[in-house]
Amino acid sequence: MASEREKKPHFQQWPIWDEEEIKAVQDVIRSNNWWCGAPADQTGKHVWAFQKEFAGFQEARHCIAVSNGTVAIETALIALDVGMGDEVIVPDYTFVASASAVVATNAIPIFCDINSDTFIMDVDKVQSLITPRTRAIVAVHLGGNPVEMDRLCEIAGKHHIKIVEDCAHSHGSRYKGKHVGNWGDAGTFSFQASKVLTSGEGGAIICNDKSLAEKIYSITDCGRKIGRHFYSHYIYGSNYRMSEFLAAVLRAQLKKFPSQHILRNRNAKYLNEKLSSIDGIKVMKPTPGTEELGYYIYPFVFKPSCFGNITKENFTGKLNIAGIPTDDCYPPLHTLACFKDVSLRKGIDYSRANWGGEKSDNRYFPVVTDIYSRSVQLPQYLLLAEKEMLDYVVNVIKNLS
Repeated sequence: MASEREKKPHFQQWPIWDEEEIKAVQDVIRSNNWWCGAPADQTGKHVWAFQKEFAGFQEARHCIAVSNGTVAIETALIALDVGMGDEVIVPDYTFVASASAVVATNAIPIFCDINSDTFIMDVDKVQSLITPRTRAIVAVHLGGNPVEMDRLCEIAGKHHIKIVEDCAHSHGSRYKGKHVGNWGDAGTFSFQASKVLTSGEGGAIICNDKSLAEKIYSITDCGRKIGRHFYSHYIYGSNYRMSEFLAAVLRAQLKKFPSQHILRNRNAKYLNEKLSSIDGIKVMKPTPGTEELGYYIYPFVFKPSCFGNITKENFTGKLNIAGIPTDDCYPPLHTLACFKDVSLRKGIDYSRANWGGEKSDNRYFPVVTDIYSRSVQLPQYLLLAEKEMLDYVVNVIKNLS
């Protein structure tokens, strides 16, 4: 009889690469052009080419490649004039960068609870969080699931509020005929190691306004202006440029992405049908109007009473023992020590925030607290598996009950 270890499935490792990525990096090394240079004096070729290719893929007019997804959000906010004392609404269920980027601009993040079906920002709750100090909203498409951007844009428009879409999880996601990142003023992306489009690190900002794109570029390249003298610096900026190595890898990865994206969506739909038939399992519901999902993760929640009152840790542990990989879930932002203990920027008054000390109590964020306590996340590369392996996952979960 085969051992239990031999019965375990072998899932696709991530990232997926071949000789094309190796050759791309080798070509950069041999070229002696290891950085991109300036727009008017392009030393390297890959950053400039990737910007055009990714903008085309996301159906945006402009793309500025940067060093990571965190500075992408920060740069977009600065370019939209978010700063000292401004308030920025951020969903409570996201990676810390969605809020720490706000803190980096000396603004104050305000946390919004989530929708219990879609696991993303509850647009119905946004209106109550708007004050005269609200300058922007960071709409996070968690797990690739689009926020209801048409409704959010309508609310933001009435109050003259800017929108930055955090698309770190949603490469390729499409909502009501439009790729995410194109609904708000700017869309930001991450190419960190676990992302569905990756070069280990890296990020990008897309937008459809030329003047905004030029401002974003200037902020990311030391305050320079396109076409001006290299050592002239016109505004405050920093060095957030992407390297030629990252861009070369991304160009190769972008060619592989479409077929992977199709397979993830097909397999996620299959898992949705199978897991939804198990009593006590609730899968993430795609936002109505969603046509494609990036599926950076595949999240679901379980009802403990249907599984012998098993804990979340034991649930994921049993999956891991069975050879099924899981990802850690993001703790709600209001629970993180940096916000709960208000250990942030000196000289900034955070007293009006809806978190910190007693205000960080879970009872003020009931939906995200409940979802987080019962959520399990499967990594995106699991969705690249054959159907028989997906059936294995379904059967393991079914047998936990």
